[in-house]
Amino acid sequence: MSPTDLENLIQQLWEQASKSRLNGQWPQAIKLYTRIIKLAPRFAPAYVQRGLLINEMGNHEKALADFEFAIKIDPKYGFAYYGRGWIRDRRGDYDGALQDAKKGLLLDRENAGMYYRRIGSAYKGLKRYDEAIDAYNEAIKLNSDTDEGTLYNRGLCYTEMKEYSLALTDLNRSLELDPDWAWAFAARGNVFLKLEQYEQAIVDCMDAIKYHPTYLNSYITLGLAYLGLMKKKRR
Repeated sequence: MSPTDLENLIQQLWEQASKSRLNGQWPQAIKLYTRIIKLAPRFAPAYVQRGLLINEMGNHEKALADFEFAIKIDPKYGFAYYGRGWIRDRRGDYDGALQDAKKGLLLDRENAGMYYRRIGSAYKGLKRYDEAIDAYNEAIKLNSDTDEGTLYNRGLCYTEMKEYSLALTDLNRSLELDPDWAWAFAARGNVFLKLEQYEQAIVDCMDAIKYHPTYLNSYITLGLAYLGLMKKKRR
């Protein structure tokens, strides 16, 4: 196969893999990225895209191997640091996640918004909430379509800082964007609990349980809200 034919084949496989990924056909996309890797073993983007999908499917160790190999063959490919930072964040290695996110940001300014989200997540894990909020603000500023996850995480930071009005604003907006997100209902219910608005807390927790029946935090908050409501009625 000539170099030109090989390049054309890789481009075709890349387009097919991207289409499969966008359509939610992740196993098929992984097979296509794997085929690209066999044809071009030093093509870092294929390792990263495969790693991102493998990570989403729960095989974090295998995903980490893809990210680290991508960094080894192309240390200037910022997206590989994004992927590895995501794994480190999941593991609770927030310092490592922060380091990777900042490295990716330096290498890939064109996609700065997604790195600021990772930076915010790392700072949140480190309980450095002011810095997390600053990072999430940058992410929101840089992205015309604000995603519900950024708002949700910023809302969690505001909750930890007892800025409940700001937390509610973010959580309300996140639920407008994703009306059946159990974690956002549970988080907003927790804010209402702290504000002693027990009826609203109960409603939100019930919605959280409806959409995700095994999410433990919803039951804990619900129990505390019922207890608070009972005490309130006895006053």
